Amino acid sequence: GICYCLRLGSSTVPEPCFHTAGSKMADEDFSVVRSIIEDKLHQEFYNVPTKDLPPRMQPRQLPNLQDAFKIDWDDWKNWEWMQPGWKGVKMHSQCVINSDGSAEIRSVWK
Repeated sequence: GICYCLRLGSSTVPEPCFHTAGSKMADEDFSVVRSIIEDKLHQEFYNVPTKDLPPRMQPRQLPNLQDAFKIDWDDWKNWEWMQPGWKGVKMHSQCVINSDGSAEIRSVWK
């Protein structure tokens, strides 16, 4: 496929280039393109009132976490399988050290 990327020194319109669609740009190329785009955005939108920004750039009204309902962190204490005397199946976990020095966690319901 054809890759459309921003060539350095060209207009802001993406143009076909010689990258393949699956290839990755080097970190240096990415940082140069990023700095150019950041500079153009800064020039275009610096001191622009928030209400005049494009919809994707306008701040979103996220819910206030202080207004969120109280989380019951101790609800696990009421689960029937966590109570003393539970006769049903339980998950047992084992940490196994392998011969190559690596470790793995195994679990089984008993």
